[in-house]
Amino acid sequence: MRNGDAANGLSGDRAAVDWDAPSIECAALAEAWADLRDLSLDENPDRLTDVEARMAREWALDVAAAEHLVEIDRSLAFRLAANGFDAAGREASGAGNMEQWQVDVLSGLQETLLWLLDRLDEPDDGGPLLDAALLGEIRRRLVPEVEPAGGRWAEPDTEAESAADALAEVIAALPPRSQESPPELGAAWLLHSLGRLKPFGPSSDRVARAAASYWLMAADLFPLTVRREDRNAFSDAMAAAGGDGLAGLSQVVSVAQRRSFLQAVSALGRVSSEPDDLNSVISVISDQFRAGTSSLRRQFAESVMVAAEVFWHAKSRIAGIESDLGEAVEDDSGERRVFSDYSPPDHPERRNWHRKQVIDGVRRQGYFANLRNYSAWNRIGLDTPNGRSEILLSFHAVGQSFRGVIAAVLIFYRKRGGEIYDHQVVSREPFQVNFRDTLAVARKRFDAWLDPAMRSALEVWRRGE
Repeated sequence: MRNGDAANGLSGDRAAVDWDAPSIECAALAEAWADLRDLSLDENPDRLTDVEARMAREWALDVAAAEHLVEIDRSLAFRLAANGFDAAGREASGAGNMEQWQVDVLSGLQETLLWLLDRLDEPDDGGPLLDAALLGEIRRRLVPEVEPAGGRWAEPDTEAESAADALAEVIAALPPRSQESPPELGAAWLLHSLGRLKPFGPSSDRVARAAASYWLMAADLFPLTVRREDRNAFSDAMAAAGGDGLAGLSQVVSVAQRRSFLQAVSALGRVSSEPDDLNSVISVISDQFRAGTSSLRRQFAESVMVAAEVFWHAKSRIAGIESDLGEAVEDDSGERRVFSDYSPPDHPERRNWHRKQVIDGVRRQGYFANLRNYSAWNRIGLDTPNGRSEILLSFHAVGQSFRGVIAAVLIFYRKRGGEIYDHQVVSREPFQVNFRDTLAVARKRFDAWLDPAMRSALEVWRRGE
């Protein structure tokens, strides 16, 4: 790569980024998670420690597996993930079977990231930001002698001075974290620019993922974990990032943050059905009687009100879709018809209709659907000679213990003879409303979420007819 040419091209990319754009979702997620962490530190710090350790392991394993730093041996991968990327913990983690190239890469990644984070945090005092000689040494440290297949990695680019200039441009483009800039945009910039300029040679993509995670965590968000279902979207967004002002990549980062947030809130709200000792029983009783006293808990009702407004907005949207579908498929024979119905929030009779479809579908999304604290749904039914198909939009609380977060998924399934089959969640990711959201922002996000999800549902139905 010719770093000078790439850097010139990057200037245009930087100009295309709207650094003053408001955060559509991540700002509210960060505020809500910071509040929930404070609440958990007061009420159940051990649970918070467990949740954060689980999220850290998931992130470490995601990066290690995606970059082929570990063999396809889950026990080794989990031991590595439990100890992060510190090669000094090699023996303690039981990863003694790691090859030397793996240890070298992990050690180099850790040192490089720490060095880069110092640069990101360093105030602009007019002095030199980067030392080209030091960057050259870091680049050499990141290239191991032997790769897994037994061949050799390419030699590192020796143009350390050009690489230092390119990296300085990347860092200079980032707005100070004190400003109201979207954290997902800064993370997207690090992913795109470091991946494109490759100032750290072959390991630049790894460093970019780690640096983006740091940027997000510094904003009270979660490390970036690109799950299996999001990898194609991540690759497409990385390819388009130079031309769309990072819009697609910022969206992928937001989706990853939403998934992590829902999983963390669900885990925080997990309660034991049968406490196994006296202290556990007393802790559960304490949570129950303290639930209404916390000022933060009283704010949880805000999410219920916003979610209810989004639900009624969704009902109007669903009615319009039903009308259009009816005109498209109904005929005089009466064999094809479209209908819609709904359950308003917490309807005493209808709230648990479709319970199994919702719980089974949400389980695959990695969080717990709490239909006790909040339940509402909209449904479109399609009857044809091939049988009944249903598209279900479910709104539900997240976590066994309510933490002011309500999610929604779009589910498709078919019925024949009382049996449900072809059951699947057709929304690529859940929608969520939390107690820090405003109605205007939540409705805007919902409309952007519903359209592609409904297209997927109708396409699944069409192909099966």
